[in-house]
Amino acid sequence: MAKFNLLEEPWIPVLQQGRVVEVGVEKALLDAHTIARIETPSPLEEAALHRLLLAVLYRVLSPKGGCDAKDLLAQGRLDSHALEAYLAQVRDRFYLFHDTAPFLQIPDLPQEDLLPWSKLLPQLASGNNPTLFDHSVDDNPPLISYAEAARALLVHQAFAPGGLLRRMGVTSAKDAPLARPAVFLVEGENLFQTLILNLVPQEDSGLPIWERPPLTAKDIHGYATKWPLEGTSLVYAWPSRGVLYLDEGNGVRWMAYGPGVEPLDVAWRDPMVAYRMDQKGNLLTLRLSMERSFWRDFGAMLPAAGGVIPSVMEHAIELLDYDTPSLRVLGQVSDQAKILDIRREVYPFPQDMFTPEGTVWLQEALKLAEGTAKGLEGVAWALARGVLGDRDAKERENFVNSLPLMRLYWHQLDLDFPKFLDRLGKPDSLDFWRERLGDAASRAWGETRRFVGTEGRHLKALAGADMSFAEVLASLQKAAPSREGGPKDALTGQPQEGLSGGANARRR
Repeated sequence: MAKFNLLEEPWIPVLQQGRVVEVGVEKALLDAHTIARIETPSPLEEAALHRLLLAVLYRVLSPKGGCDAKDLLAQGRLDSHALEAYLAQVRDRFYLFHDTAPFLQIPDLPQEDLLPWSKLLPQLASGNNPTLFDHSVDDNPPLISYAEAARALLVHQAFAPGGLLRRMGVTSAKDAPLARPAVFLVEGENLFQTLILNLVPQEDSGLPIWERPPLTAKDIHGYATKWPLEGTSLVYAWPSRGVLYLDEGNGVRWMAYGPGVEPLDVAWRDPMVAYRMDQKGNLLTLRLSMERSFWRDFGAMLPAAGGVIPSVMEHAIELLDYDTPSLRVLGQVSDQAKILDIRREVYPFPQDMFTPEGTVWLQEALKLAEGTAKGLEGVAWALARGVLGDRDAKERENFVNSLPLMRLYWHQLDLDFPKFLDRLGKPDSLDFWRERLGDAASRAWGETRRFVGTEGRHLKALAGADMSFAEVLASLQKAAPSREGGPKDALTGQPQEGLSGGANARRR
């Protein structure tokens, strides 16, 4: 029996007219110009829901080039006739419960070894998931609504990490498309703009799962079905795992589970993902890290470093004639099959990152931040030697790690970097950043000094470390950019070649 159609039933949380409401896929697209944004506390839900809506739009609009995208943006809303006509054709493939074609599920999946639905979300305790924010147990999983079940299914199909499976002839499952990469989303003034800004033209967007014959248990047993991982309409709603929800009449508690479609690696790049070059010249997806905020890796995706900027950012820069969008970086941090953290970082959209001057200034800013951090680490070690002497290296290391110096420094820069990014391209942007670095370092060192004791050896050590800290600030001054806008060479004090001062030559 067909039940809970995702095109019609409310399950996507959105902010509309100042209130958070749930809507179906059809209403989310038809009313996108009146919806501020998808509003969910989960970064993974935010990414997965946007990608589902984009997968549908690729089939409705078939964007081919920049002119199409500009025309779409100028219309101010999506074409309701085209949307309704397409959705009417595929409506029967969007039921969460269906005898032969449940959405993103396998209808005849074996049910002898059921799992709790909570396995689908990494923030919930289930199996070998570490407990992050939840203490539910596998023996008695909570009943969830159909709307929650639909969102959990979409998240798992997009973010499921690879690892041991041992079901249906598959020992080890492969990563879902977003299991490791950070996801980039350009956010416009409303959901309509957000979707168009991220709708990167494609020669062939592929055939989505709802336009293909329904998968069965035979298709996934032993990874019998293998598809090239390419095409936005297909990859944005990829069947990474075999799932079948068991309906309890008023919600979901259990599911059957197995492998999905095996992804075949091809030379296709996800438009919402950035890439970096490793030491062997291979392009790898850029990931979030437990140890550092993502902005510290911005330089790795620049072409000058051999990286690849997400296509959604390049697409957006071609369309934008206003300065209001933001850039959202979403994803999870994993260690093998374990999810350690889920993250959402929001930055001003760095339009000037695409200019020659902006690229150099961004690289210089990141270099200054890391260089100052290295100097501060030297201050911490100088303090440790002053307090503890040179006899026990391990004790000195523990002392250095106990100091709040580096944590406070990076924490302050986490707050300041979006302000710098917002000023990138202005003649004084590097002056501003250098001042913020000096302020962050001074604050962090000031707080760290209070952490140290007041005995004679402590005061003597602090005096020595103060001299090291003064050298760090002096080094920062030496690398100061010129007031004309370009960074100076740290050795010669002359402006670096290839820069024209404060010129702001955006691509558009």
